[in-house]
Amino acid sequence: MPQIEPSVLTALMVAAKNAVSNAVAAFSLAGRNVGPSTAVEQRDALVAALRRRPSEVLKARKDAREAPPNLPITPAQLEIWSLYADHVDDPLVRGHLHHLLLDAGHGRRPDHVRGAASGYLEGAQLLLAAQDGLGLPRAARCLNRAGELSLRFKQHDLRERATKDALALAELLLAGAEDVGRALLVVLETLQTLERDVADLAERAADLFARDVDVRLGFLDALRKDAGPSRHTEIDAAVVHTLLDAADTADAGHRRLYFLTEAATQAQKRGLPDLRARAEMALQQTTPEWTSIWTESTIPPALIAGQRARVDAAPDLQTALWLTVQDIHPVMRAQAEAEAEGALEGLLRIPRSRINPAGPVFVCPPVDADDDLAVAMQVRGLGLFGILTAVQLDRIHERFRPDEFEMTAALAHEKVLPEPRARTLAQAFCYYWLEEFDAAACVALPQVEQILRELLRSRVPVVSVARGPSPGGVDLLGKLLQSMPEAGYPADWSRALELLLVDPDRGMNLRNNILHGLVGTPPKHHVALILQAALYLLSHAHGQRMA
Repeated sequence: MPQIEPSVLTALMVAAKNAVSNAVAAFSLAGRNVGPSTAVEQRDALVAALRRRPSEVLKARKDAREAPPNLPITPAQLEIWSLYADHVDDPLVRGHLHHLLLDAGHGRRPDHVRGAASGYLEGAQLLLAAQDGLGLPRAARCLNRAGELSLRFKQHDLRERATKDALALAELLLAGAEDVGRALLVVLETLQTLERDVADLAERAADLFARDVDVRLGFLDALRKDAGPSRHTEIDAAVVHTLLDAADTADAGHRRLYFLTEAATQAQKRGLPDLRARAEMALQQTTPEWTSIWTESTIPPALIAGQRARVDAAPDLQTALWLTVQDIHPVMRAQAEAEAEGALEGLLRIPRSRINPAGPVFVCPPVDADDDLAVAMQVRGLGLFGILTAVQLDRIHERFRPDEFEMTAALAHEKVLPEPRARTLAQAFCYYWLEEFDAAACVALPQVEQILRELLRSRVPVVSVARGPSPGGVDLLGKLLQSMPEAGYPADWSRALELLLVDPDRGMNLRNNILHGLVGTPPKHHVALILQAALYLLSHAHGQRMA
């Protein structure tokens, strides 16, 4: 039976303190020296736990996404998790460990249910007490998990406590800043899961957070769930008016097109023909302008602060570089899924390129046809992703001031990126920080292709042999990107890199446009995306990808 190693417990507590997420705590813990091999084994088991996602508690959650499967758990890991679960002072880590043990069916289920729910409830209060604004979303998620656990496993006292805490947090957020609307949405979802009427809270929130379209729509949906049937038409009309008003103030043609499309679809779905006609007439006068207008000033300050905090939590340069590699899933799937959910089977699909100037002509495209708007929104999402990456790269430069040699040491990998090539990629980062964006892109792009080819070489064919008159050859970037899912890499990242680098029709096509001299100096966030692509691929080689 293993015994707790004091050095590991101390390292875990230090790593968890003030960490903005379990993933950040995992990176910090993985880099700490804890002593003998038995302690290293326990440390690594706890790192694996912090990187692991607990299961969704309620199967009926509408926002559940398909996530990559977690890595298998060994019996030795379970024993270590169980050993530390009741001896960790940090309630967030304690709740997380108990939740994982509950998922695995290890030990007594009632103990783990209560341990997980209590840990989440205590952790939420600690996050709120920090009063730095960054803990609000995480506190809301903790309350959500605690509420769902208490409901599913019939823990009535914890359910009452979760309800009380969620109501208090809702009132706090309603009196707070404008950028807490999304956290409040999670809290209202928790209260509705706990069978609490939130109509009054949702109505107040819809009025208070009217400037954020997505957030206001979420509050209106929450209001409709608890409001009586007599108010449904009024609320449905408010949903469509919200979309129409957003279209009137949209900052670009494609944004207006999206809001009008959604307004027409929602009006059709909710039986509001007059509002549908208004949206259709506006659609006729709208021409999409597929340009990206994201700037750092348009992103919520809390999101910017969160990106910088991830870098600040890294113990060293290499860890900070890996922490810039974040989940691309929301960028690549959220819009497509929203479109799919909004599609009306057998009814209206708003045409986006075939609108008769004399009047709307509705043509239903093939079911399997690509949705131009969804792809365009994915490209737009990549632009936002690039700006957030640029924020992190700037913070890395501010904090570490790395030179070419330090970057080479951080990037180098014996097989995938030997030192000479690592030095070349390091130079690309140095050019970027000097704001020599042309040079940074031109130096980094060939390295991205080379890294990918070396990663895939052991999994899928990347060289075709000579056959007859065919001389054979080496697969180029486009084919390599298409081979990524076959080699076991996430399809989201494969598609994102295609849109970023080689798609000439609807993507950014940066590799071809930049290296063939078809564009001028690329913007900073585009170059940040190229460097992000290199870091993403290298993170796999270094074994730093989270499950």
